[in-house]
Amino acid sequence: MRKDLVYAFRTLRRTPVFTLSAVLTLALGIGANTAIFSVVNAELVRPLPFQQPDRLVWVAERNDKLKIPRWAASALNYLSWREQQRSFEQLGAIGSASFNLVGRGQPEQLDGATLSPSVIPLLGIKPVAGRAFLEGEDAPNAAPVAMIGEGLWKRRFGGDRALIGQTLSLNGIDYTVVGIAPPALSVLANGEIWTPLTINPQRELRLNHLITVVGRLRRGVTVQHAQAEMEAVAVHVGQQFPEVKDWSIRLVTFFDFFVSPQIRTALLVLMGTVALVLLIACANVANLLLSRSVSRQQEVAVRVAIGASRFRLLRQFLGESLLLSLGGGVAGVLAAVGVLRLLERAAPPSLLPIPDFAVDSTVLWFALAVTLATGVIFGIAPAWHSAGADLSLVLKQGSRSSTGGASLLRHALVAGELALATMLLVGAGLLLQSFLKLQRAPLGFQADRLLTFQVSLPQARYTGPAGIWGFYRQLLQSLSGLPGTDGAAISSAMPLGNGFYSKTPFLTLGRSALAPGQSVPIDWRVVSPDYFRTMHIPLLEGRFFTDADGPDARPVVVISRKAADKLWGSEDPLGRPLRTVGNNKVFTVVGVVGDARNTALDSDPSAAIYYSAPLRAFPQMDVIVRTGGAPDTVLASVRQVVHGLDAELPVANVRTMEDCVAVNAAQPRLDAWLITIFACVALLIAVVGVYGVLSWSVSRRTREIGVRMALGAQPDNVVGLILRQGMTVALTGIGLGLAGALAFSRVLSSLVFGIEVRDPATFAGVVITLALAALAACCIPAWRASRLNPVEALREE
Repeated sequence: MRKDLVYAFRTLRRTPVFTLSAVLTLALGIGANTAIFSVVNAELVRPLPFQQPDRLVWVAERNDKLKIPRWAASALNYLSWREQQRSFEQLGAIGSASFNLVGRGQPEQLDGATLSPSVIPLLGIKPVAGRAFLEGEDAPNAAPVAMIGEGLWKRRFGGDRALIGQTLSLNGIDYTVVGIAPPALSVLANGEIWTPLTINPQRELRLNHLITVVGRLRRGVTVQHAQAEMEAVAVHVGQQFPEVKDWSIRLVTFFDFFVSPQIRTALLVLMGTVALVLLIACANVANLLLSRSVSRQQEVAVRVAIGASRFRLLRQFLGESLLLSLGGGVAGVLAAVGVLRLLERAAPPSLLPIPDFAVDSTVLWFALAVTLATGVIFGIAPAWHSAGADLSLVLKQGSRSSTGGASLLRHALVAGELALATMLLVGAGLLLQSFLKLQRAPLGFQADRLLTFQVSLPQARYTGPAGIWGFYRQLLQSLSGLPGTDGAAISSAMPLGNGFYSKTPFLTLGRSALAPGQSVPIDWRVVSPDYFRTMHIPLLEGRFFTDADGPDARPVVVISRKAADKLWGSEDPLGRPLRTVGNNKVFTVVGVVGDARNTALDSDPSAAIYYSAPLRAFPQMDVIVRTGGAPDTVLASVRQVVHGLDAELPVANVRTMEDCVAVNAAQPRLDAWLITIFACVALLIAVVGVYGVLSWSVSRRTREIGVRMALGAQPDNVVGLILRQGMTVALTGIGLGLAGALAFSRVLSSLVFGIEVRDPATFAGVVITLALAALAACCIPAWRASRLNPVEALREE
């Protein structure tokens, strides 16, 4: 075997053009597979960074009556579950939080979370330094303590261990740092600062679904058994507290919790795409080897004549294939590293649940396996064909050998390449059209010239709705008066952002489109009076909010057109009362506004209800400024206004609304461009394959073409002959590819928006594109054949 490999190396070195072509073609396929598998490995294969993650579950609430499959949990329900369940070793709760860090450098707003003390031991992780929270530190009157992330510890405090035991000013309160959390904690509880979650039963509402509950199953307890027990617990809680009788429990494994079905489908589609690219590359290299094997038939015949067995010849030719695949594998792994760096830059940090993907040992083993498999796949057919040559026929024909079998095999390989390329181009066309439709989807507001940022008021200094709204009212007045601004507003969650919003069941009072006692879940958010004018959301009926809609006035709401239709159908909604389930406070509808895509770009605008900020502004709000020109031009002035009102307030998450829209479209955009790039690579390889087969065919049929022309065939007849041969192969492959695309198009159904997965225009466009590309590849060999001199062609032998 060593001698075979040495001989194969010398042979390949003597044909550098052939070797380089084969290695580069394989590098494209192997590199793409390695890069995409690195992402798949991080998201779907590699275990989560927790102890025995298969025993960890998300304990979500569900409401079948309201068609809510899974939702955040109620803090009071969590306390009831903890007392009554027997399936879990531990339950833990996580709440959202944001912290203003001041006093050590520039003020900075940091994402964080509140944790029950059981969360860190439940996950099976240990602090990098210091300790985790202790039982009792989550009590209402406990001394304030905090943990900070390892990244923040190194970035802002230089990794100083003396920080343990010192205090940090967070939201105006001094917290003692007790530990440094490992990166694994931020995978579950996103952020850089964590404090104990305090639950005060006297101040909580059982219908407030605001926390995430996680649990570790006891040994030997399955998810199905725990699900049955927790449903029984939910029924018992519903009997104790009738307001939650319609709410049950749904257990979700951590794998499903972190990786949504849409992300999983997108990754598997990408993996399938690069696998097809690799198959096309293998077919192309197999064609190159077949061409080479025909020219080496005399060599093979001589080897057989002096005693070489078929197995011996197979081993020699497979050795050459493996050397080529190893060269392609090394180049492919190096290319994959570069591709991963590009992906890290192209993909927003929040796109993938676990953005830590790299070429680790698992990926290298995968690359090695793919490389070896590739060498066998593209090498076996040429090796078998070469080793099975007819000795007597080859020696009789001398330099010209029979090529019928090789020709059929080469044509079949090219047809297969075009079939796979057709499938990829159909998928790319569907995703590109879907992305373009997503970009053109009406938002319900004008996203241009909007600057957004976030302000989080420390509750130690801004107490109650009056104090909070007092600050924001001054801020909005100052921002609206800045040169270059056309208005300012606040919202608890700006459209397509990550602020606070929730879906709450609402009840109507009196005649409505709902059955008596029936409620529907509707998105809600808190906005300032000028929000709709600033966003350019049209008023359809009634009026907007005013500064007078505060705590001392009649409680009012503004609703979207879809909410009005859902609650009252075609009847006039103005003046109608409504309330949330479990809350007796009644609100009156004073206005109806246009529908807006508040939550997601790839779904229809949802029904929305807006509360007045003077009535219930939150400490943390998104601020939106409409500018007269480019939003960046007023950013410095905006910072001065905020710091002029409170020097300790950081201006966080500064973005334009157009950036928010772009980030919301990040996954479909990345999916579309990646598959399009891979499809174009596949098309290029397939077209080169068509050209190579026809060029080889013309070179082998020189004598035949010369005879035809000597007997009177015109150049046009020769061109037609070659074109018919090439296009027959091409159209056969395209037809097979269309059948495959129709069969597998439903796989893309969850990834497309506003388009059918069997869109006739896309399929027709792909057929025309491939047919023209194949025709272009056929033209050059056909033209060369028509230019042959019959005398020289007949004199060839």
